[in-house]
Amino acid sequence: MPHDLSISQRQRLVRVARGLEAADLVVRGATLALVQTGELLEADLSIAEGRFAAIGAPGSLRGLEVVDAAGAVLAPGLIDGHIHIESSMLTPARFAEAVLPRGTTTVVAEPHELVNVLGLEGLRWTLTAGADSGMRVFASQPSCVPASPFERGGAKLSAADAAEGLRVPGVLGLAEMMNYPGVLNADANVWDTLEAGRGGRIDGHAAGLSGADLQAYAAAGIHSDHEAVTLEQGRDRLRAGLWLMVREGSAARNLGALLPLLRERPRRAMLVSDDVEVLELLELGHLDRLLRQCVSGGLDPLYALSLVTQNPAEYWGLHDLGLVAPGYHADFVLFENLTDFAVRATYVAGRPAHGGGRTPALARGGVLLGSGWEGASLEVPAQHPVIGVQDRQIETLRLPAGTPDTVKLVALERHGDTVAVAAAWAAGIGLRRGAIGTTVQHDAHNLLVAGTDDRDILLCARAIEAMGGGIAVVDGGEVVARLPLEVAGLMSDRAPQEVARLQREVEAVARALGCTLPHPLTTLSFLGLTVIPALKLTPDGLFDVEAFTRIKT
Repeated sequence: MPHDLSISQRQRLVRVARGLEAADLVVRGATLALVQTGELLEADLSIAEGRFAAIGAPGSLRGLEVVDAAGAVLAPGLIDGHIHIESSMLTPARFAEAVLPRGTTTVVAEPHELVNVLGLEGLRWTLTAGADSGMRVFASQPSCVPASPFERGGAKLSAADAAEGLRVPGVLGLAEMMNYPGVLNADANVWDTLEAGRGGRIDGHAAGLSGADLQAYAAAGIHSDHEAVTLEQGRDRLRAGLWLMVREGSAARNLGALLPLLRERPRRAMLVSDDVEVLELLELGHLDRLLRQCVSGGLDPLYALSLVTQNPAEYWGLHDLGLVAPGYHADFVLFENLTDFAVRATYVAGRPAHGGGRTPALARGGVLLGSGWEGASLEVPAQHPVIGVQDRQIETLRLPAGTPDTVKLVALERHGDTVAVAAAWAAGIGLRRGAIGTTVQHDAHNLLVAGTDDRDILLCARAIEAMGGGIAVVDGGEVVARLPLEVAGLMSDRAPQEVARLQREVEAVARALGCTLPHPLTTLSFLGLTVIPALKLTPDGLFDVEAFTRIKT
């Protein structure tokens, strides 16, 4: 959808604002949530050329069409300033179907999942698909593809590639710089990528950093971080001049810990979801859920709204979004109230928005395990430590060898004809029998299977390869649940409700097999990411994130 007006359109907008010409649409009877002043205003609102034209006294504005919004609160459309759409397992069009009814009108997608599989083709596809989705989809250029030198993805981007991506229309800045050891230790490739992003936003990813290392990371020119998990970490990031992105996703839930800090009303903060599952989007909501949590936790509703409207718009330089004000894009949501944030209607560019647009095709991105992979060893070295999986965090623990109640993890490279297979023990998953596997495996998106029996592990991998990517559960030599993800092994173009139904089936079967994780698919998806402490598993072996090295056999 267009983001600019011609001179004639802008001049018409001015005439409408002056009352010289009827608006395309007038919204009457609503209470306007003006986050720019922190006030609620009983007023009417006129819209022309997809923009807000004027705020006027009740009954004072003329429009070709009038919407009666009596009793509703009219707020700016909600903006998620950092999200991986792929983590919903939905294409952008299907994602829009799920979140537009919840009041989200704009997202800044970080498509490094697709880009790790497809390279810059994945970035361009995200923006093309987003343009047809019914909502506004911008992007940030992935900075770490692969996330570290120790991951096997489907693509490798150089600093020159990042510079090319930053020139793509709709790309707003450089995405989360996850390779903080490379930042702190002056890695040449990392710093070339940072230099490519100079002059624009550079997102951070400072998991676990504090003290001098956090200060040094900020000094490198980083502008934000979404990895604060404690009150102290949040305050340290604000003191370091970083924008605090308070993350509340499906696996990493940090809003509760950071609410006391938000009650102090920091200026440079926003709410983001990062990674959120389709089930949660449909059952609990998107940013509206975060608003409910904020207000029930003591935040002023208008300040809470600013965290998902004007603040992310300001951070990303979206100068015509995030406010209900003349000249701004007429993206707005009608809430029943500012307590439970039930949505009456969502509008984009002055028109009712529901999503459900077109999804362009992808030329590649399935699952190709190397010839002869089934003959690879699944043995775990006896001296290896155990990966401690936490049920509500994406960080893992380092547990000693011999820890009880473990299951086997197997990682397989899926992007080519190379055979790379590694195994490790993990505690905290809870499986008592069978296996569950997935190709959603941040960020390289190889194939990971957790299981109690090597036969079931191998069958699970075969089933996922045959689907071209997705999730499968096996029990006693039989595939008992499937969730195909035909778009790059990451997303489905089925209706959100259908994807959610298949996810429920997969999770129900996994729980019947003993899995105790509240969000098993999301939690499993992070067990290969080599930039989130403490232990992770890649197809090349067990990885110690804190030492930033593979654990030798």
